[in-house]
Amino acid sequence: MPTIMKRILFATAILVMSLQSIAFCQTDSTVIKNAVSKLRTLLVDHITERAYLHFDRPYSYYVAGDVVYFKAYVTMGERHEPTNISGILHVDLINKNDVLMQSIALKLNGGIGWGDFTLPDTLEKGNYRIRAYTEWMRNTEHPYFFDRYISVSTINGVDRTVQSLKQGTRPSLQFFPEGGNLVTDIRSKVGFKALGPDGLGMDVKGVVLDNENKEVAKITSAHLGMGVFDFIPEADRTYKARVTFADGSQSVVDLPPAQIKGIVLSVNTGDPAKVSIEINANRAYYKENLNKDLNILVYWAGAIRTIKTKLDNSVLGLDLPARNFRTDILQVTLLSQTGEPLSERMVFIQNPDLLNLSLNTNKTTYGKRENVQLNLNAKGADGNGANGSFSVSVVDESKILVDEDTENTILSYFLLTSDVKGYVEKPNYYFRDVTKETRANLDALMLTQGYRRFVWKQLLNDKSNTAATYKPEQFMDISGTLTTKAGLPVVDTKIILLPIGQTETTDAQGRFRFAKIEFQTGTRFILKAPSSVGKATVLILDKPAAGPPINAGNIIDAKYNANADILASLQNNQRQGVLMASNESLILKADKVIIPKNNSNYRSSNIGGPGHADQVVSGEAIKNASSLSTGLNGLLRGVMFSSGVPALNTGFTVSNGGQTLNPMLVVVDGNRMVTGESIDQYNPGFIETVEVLKGNNASIYGVDGGQGVLVITTRQGIERQQLTSKEMSPGIFSITPSGLFKAREFYSPVYDAAQTARKLRDTRTTVFWKPDVITDTSGNASFNFFNADATGTYRVEVQGIDSKGNLGRQVFRYKVE
Repeated sequence: MPTIMKRILFATAILVMSLQSIAFCQTDSTVIKNAVSKLRTLLVDHITERAYLHFDRPYSYYVAGDVVYFKAYVTMGERHEPTNISGILHVDLINKNDVLMQSIALKLNGGIGWGDFTLPDTLEKGNYRIRAYTEWMRNTEHPYFFDRYISVSTINGVDRTVQSLKQGTRPSLQFFPEGGNLVTDIRSKVGFKALGPDGLGMDVKGVVLDNENKEVAKITSAHLGMGVFDFIPEADRTYKARVTFADGSQSVVDLPPAQIKGIVLSVNTGDPAKVSIEINANRAYYKENLNKDLNILVYWAGAIRTIKTKLDNSVLGLDLPARNFRTDILQVTLLSQTGEPLSERMVFIQNPDLLNLSLNTNKTTYGKRENVQLNLNAKGADGNGANGSFSVSVVDESKILVDEDTENTILSYFLLTSDVKGYVEKPNYYFRDVTKETRANLDALMLTQGYRRFVWKQLLNDKSNTAATYKPEQFMDISGTLTTKAGLPVVDTKIILLPIGQTETTDAQGRFRFAKIEFQTGTRFILKAPSSVGKATVLILDKPAAGPPINAGNIIDAKYNANADILASLQNNQRQGVLMASNESLILKADKVIIPKNNSNYRSSNIGGPGHADQVVSGEAIKNASSLSTGLNGLLRGVMFSSGVPALNTGFTVSNGGQTLNPMLVVVDGNRMVTGESIDQYNPGFIETVEVLKGNNASIYGVDGGQGVLVITTRQGIERQQLTSKEMSPGIFSITPSGLFKAREFYSPVYDAAQTARKLRDTRTTVFWKPDVITDTSGNASFNFFNADATGTYRVEVQGIDSKGNLGRQVFRYKVE
């Protein structure tokens, strides 16, 4: 195409683009109108939600007994705005056999929430998963569930098996022509990716040969086994690559066959200031489709721009200003006159439009245990202060050095890995320090692993209008069934939920439902029915509905990270404590002494697992008791009951000449009851085990376990329902349904004037964790914390989002001497 003709087309195209001031343009093209209408329906009627969890440490390994802290950021739509669709996020802890261990429901306020999991100190060494999702996400064919593996080690060396790579697996090599296909007589860019036996990228080099053994291109990977080369396929020729992998093995791999007649779309983002689009048709295609309409659809971040032109030359091109696009994946699609998708390309736009976060401290160097003041400032791309929600993690890098490239951050997750198929190695590499080299390597990633939320061909032909199966959750419900002792439903009966005062009426099956209630797990309610319903009425309270199936995780992510063993070794070397006289051998951990395991052949909801209790009582021993406390009174050594509230015999505080009872912590099936609440709401006949935890065994529950812990595990026979006790009095029931999770406060050591720790010894890797940092309208926030009892480099990381969906992340380091 003559140069002057190409320039005219560029000018025309830019003019067309400049006239489109809204995301969905108006045009007289039926094809374009149909495409825009279908996309609008998809984006409006099927808004997606995504969840990202920021953890208290930048690497994904812990030690059994640690607490895993996290903050959840849940967004909606293609612009990553904090969601207002869902008000509840479900977070699951899944074991290495893909079995659910714990599940909590977090309250979301403007898409923000935080929580934690306590890893039992008896946990076996291995890889575990944390999954997060909303009910609304389940409506998507490929839901955006957050799913991350964590490697857990143990100072006790439990489960020392070492994972090995699959034997007999050879390196592999795949080719990805730009636009989708090779076409004869058109210079084509080809992306490639080499994978080693472990599924990770492997360096490769070699040559591309035709069927006459003539070299047409060289292959050399640039980053993690990925690279790009170009050549011109010829008619009646086939091509293969002869390569050598980094492990010395060699292979010959065929390239995809070239089309005899076709058109190719190429997109170049090498110049950060522009997006260059070029359309090339070979002679056969050009002659057959001369002067026919072509339509270009440019889609990004929930917006679309369209360009209509004619195939009046074999080479067409245009440049689009990159500043018009938001940092995100850009999808460029070429459609024929009839709306048939011909070619497509995914690229990534990186503009200076992310939140600009700055961190500083009140000093440049600190001493051990010294108080640190940290100041955060957040600015938008316009330079104005950004009001947003952020989370801050501080770790001691003298224990483990952070690999910045490997970290999966709020930027890499929302902007890249949640939208790219397959495993992405070192995702933060593409965002940490953007250079010409990282841009080129990111483009190679988009060539080889580009993902599309929608495929135009399917979207344009889709005539369905499927309603959402799963509704968004904003509040909790309390529902169940009221029956007689014989199992007959108590129908058409008004029930009052106290202290709320809400009234519902049972239906023909005795069912009732109190909707849109917000309460935390452990909250006690009273359900009151008319006394006329009679005695011996049974209330059956529904348990939460089952979550989505747990699918197998990514096999690469599932590999155990040996760095977790380094953490375990550090804790093991820092063991301290006072050994108590005993005729038993003791296992000494960093912050507690645990008695040896005894009989563990019973079901337990103790987070420490069975075998870690001072006393265990079987439900068989109390099943015929008139009340749970009556059955346990006298059986539990050193435990007394007052109005159904358990307390240790030593659990009294003397003040002003009187005594105050200090109740034990009561945990039922993993859920904590409200302190001071009676256990008599539970029917003794439905109890499987009751465990008493004192002293060191109770320490796994932290400060809450200081007065002892009573762990109650109900029978397994009730899959979906939780049964309450008999009536407290005719028609009156006390219930404690499963509710929203209450996050614990991160323990931060407090030091006195003599610089002596008042609380537990400071042996953790995470020095400080704060999930609730809110910047003011000027973008400022400040907070304080104490350094650990160790010198070295401390790493501060902040991540967050503002109300418009602008994302930000920053890392800051300071010295402790």
